[in-house]
Amino acid sequence: MFETLNYEVIDGIAHLRLNRPRQHNAVNSIMSRELPVAWERFRSDPDAIVAIVSGMGDKAFCTGADMRDLPDGNDQSGAETLGSIRWTSLQNKIWKPVICAVNGMTVGGGLHFVADSDIVIAAHSATFFDTHVAVGLASGLESISLCQRMPMQAVLRMALVGAGERLSAQRAYELGMVGEVVPLDQLLMRAIEVATMIKVNSPTAMARTKRAIWEAADLGFNAGLQNAWPLILAQSKHPDFLEGAQAFAEKRLAHWLPATDL
Repeated sequence: MFETLNYEVIDGIAHLRLNRPRQHNAVNSIMSRELPVAWERFRSDPDAIVAIVSGMGDKAFCTGADMRDLPDGNDQSGAETLGSIRWTSLQNKIWKPVICAVNGMTVGGGLHFVADSDIVIAAHSATFFDTHVAVGLASGLESISLCQRMPMQAVLRMALVGAGERLSAQRAYELGMVGEVVPLDQLLMRAIEVATMIKVNSPTAMARTKRAIWEAADLGFNAGLQNAWPLILAQSKHPDFLEGAQAFAEKRLAHWLPATDL
């Protein structure tokens, strides 16, 4: 059981909801400790194929760090390091597919979840803005990550204007921050529809595909191709490779092995 999160797996889909609606789902010291535990549960569960992360309530998805109860910035050794921030699937090196369903305001550190998810679906009412500089903080991590999705000028504008300007869901879609915009009352349904299409695929093939793409973003084009090749070869030796071919030939659903060790 979690104090600040709702987590359940239904028909192969893990639903992870930030559950502090009165605080606009801000990440406090407890949630920052619970998120890595939840992601590890998702990683190790053979029945969980794809995850949907969203926020409770209809006003906010996540407004970043709770300034009244700041998350611990130290790693397990007590040192202040980048590795101490493990809110998102990518920060925990989760290679299973993750959908972010943005149900409302997404502010500051809440942008981590948007930047690090594989597929982002937003409600029409969602808004996005970065308040770091307005409270004397540097917007370094989220902004750099968002530059992999959006034009740099758009990221700089959001980071430097701060609280003075909000991106609408439609504008976020136009800039590539989100991939789809739907009415709020259809948000979770649409996320489940996409997750349902995802979960019929080979879990190991998806994990290696996701890993190849995300790591290439760090490595660059040529190094990314070199990095992807061993993943392709490993998958060609996996039982799912033969199962996929046999299922196709026999015109039946494939029986995949779970991806829990990638």
